[in-house]
Amino acid sequence: MSKISHSPEVLIIGAGPGGYTAAIRLGQLGLEPVVVDKENVGGVCLNWGCIPTKTAYSTTEPLSKLDSWKKRGIDFAEPSVSLDDLTDHQKKVVDRLTGGVAKLIDGNGGEFVSGNCEILAGPEVRVTKEGGEELRLEPENLIIASGSYPIELPGFPFEEEDIWTSREAVFPTTVPDRLVILGAGVIGLEMGTVYSRLGSEVTILEMKDSILPTSDLDRRISSYLNRALKKEGITVSTETKAVEYKRDDGQGIVLGEQNGEQVSFPADKVLVAVGRKPRTDFIGGDVRLDLDDRGYIVTGKNCETDLSGVYAIGDVAGDPLLAHKASHEGLLAAGSIVGEELEGFTAIPAAVFTDPEYADVGLSEEEAKAEGFEPIVGRFPLRASGKALAMDETEGAVVLVADKNSDRLLGGAILGPNASDMIGEIGLAIESKLTVTQIGNAVHPHPTLSEAIMEAAENVHKRAIHTGNR
Repeated sequence: MSKISHSPEVLIIGAGPGGYTAAIRLGQLGLEPVVVDKENVGGVCLNWGCIPTKTAYSTTEPLSKLDSWKKRGIDFAEPSVSLDDLTDHQKKVVDRLTGGVAKLIDGNGGEFVSGNCEILAGPEVRVTKEGGEELRLEPENLIIASGSYPIELPGFPFEEEDIWTSREAVFPTTVPDRLVILGAGVIGLEMGTVYSRLGSEVTILEMKDSILPTSDLDRRISSYLNRALKKEGITVSTETKAVEYKRDDGQGIVLGEQNGEQVSFPADKVLVAVGRKPRTDFIGGDVRLDLDDRGYIVTGKNCETDLSGVYAIGDVAGDPLLAHKASHEGLLAAGSIVGEELEGFTAIPAAVFTDPEYADVGLSEEEAKAEGFEPIVGRFPLRASGKALAMDETEGAVVLVADKNSDRLLGGAILGPNASDMIGEIGLAIESKLTVTQIGNAVHPHPTLSEAIMEAAENVHKRAIHTGNR
């Protein structure tokens, strides 16, 4: 595409997982989308989130297994860590993926423009390119995929050198002796895991009464995960409100409140990971897009907003704020633009890269009750798994929730090694409306971790072979 049309077929604001996925699919469908972003192709996920985080997670994983290997007869010398090499590896992975995505957009007939956007009435979009050139575009269709940004807490200003967002923390150029993390959600637990492995004394403060407060954790999995975090050397303080960061005689301190009393935590760095806000500041006040009470853009079928031909996908369209949810919505929006009738998703899986990993999809037992089902639950502990025992990775379990009347699978959760990879089977079963009997009847290879899913399905009806069926 040599020149951008004044009225492009589709204009996409944001080149993250939602935006670039929509652009590639639209190109496959014969359209020529224009993608605008003020930052790099790939958005937060590829540049400062999912990809560099998981690269750091996998790179540091051996550091958490030294005792296990020694117990099994393999004793490594004291390991050393080069942060320069670690971050260099992260950047190479990021560059390879972002470069590949940019080529895919271009190769499918799309065009990427680096610049800022403003949506005006019409809708008309004013694009200010990096060099200052201004474009006024009236797209036939508009996809808003602008993402989100970290929430700043009072008393913890981001301009303070010792206060990090996830963007500063994700490339570990320094390892603080004492790292205090505000928020025991996904980002807090994942970053806490990485920095604990690297040698930081990690303390996580959470206002709510449990870790992963937006997830309805199964009680046993919650117990296992809390125990695993403690074993990792991570201290979690729930029902604790962070009030202020200050320096006293050159030492950083986080002041907080717990049970009505003041508490303090020494900190060399503070990571604020209490959530994110939708990025909608580029939408003009005269543009009548419907927003909810949290500022997210309200969408209907196939991600279309209340303005015809205007779509919103990914973080800016609301929970869950997950890259794969954004990507799937990009496919829905792209298909809708060309007139395809596509089905939306039933359940979105989520994964947390703690050690061990945690993943869930669909309804928990309590959520199933709230929706009017009569749930029955099957569990299989990894201590009964031959593969988990062989790996010395027995902290965890698989939990499945089914409807008693129909036997259909409603949800599931996994705590254990490779949970993020295994959760896809449960998600597929939910989307395909399979019963737990069908899952239990499917032959799973032995010895593998995936057998635990089969056993949990059998345990729903008290027919599991390798665990008790109380």
